[in-house]
Amino acid sequence: MTPTTDGATEAVRQAFGERIYGFRPCALFDERLDCIRVIARDVSVTEVRVDERLTVLESNINGKYVGFTIKGAKHFCQEQGLSLKGPVRLADLLDKIVKVSPDPIVAMAVNLIAKKIVEDERVDLVDLAHQSVLFQTA
Repeated sequence: MTPTTDGATEAVRQAFGERIYGFRPCALFDERLDCIRVIARDVSVTEVRVDERLTVLESNINGKYVGFTIKGAKHFCQEQGLSLKGPVRLADLLDKIVKVSPDPIVAMAVNLIAKKIVEDERVDLVDLAHQSVLFQTA
């Protein structure tokens, strides 16, 4: 049986041709949704909402945490005085989230899940100036 590709896969192949590379951990800013997505593994996930701002991504394969999403990211950075003229350090943004949240569950999710992913995968920057993807550093 020959594997088939869906329309999205075919569109990516047409757009990037031979420049397609394997998955790498990354931080993505989605300007339209004003959210940051940090993705460490290319697997099927379940989104587990921590609060109105933070969602963690849990692997459907082994239950490990493989990423997180920060909603209202650009607005939150502006409120917290983080510069939007260049890349924002995710560690700084996560610290601000803990600082303003009274919920201990948020602090646990940030410190035990999100920061660990950022450190382990070396994905510490995200550019909020425009929609972008920043990959792990070498």
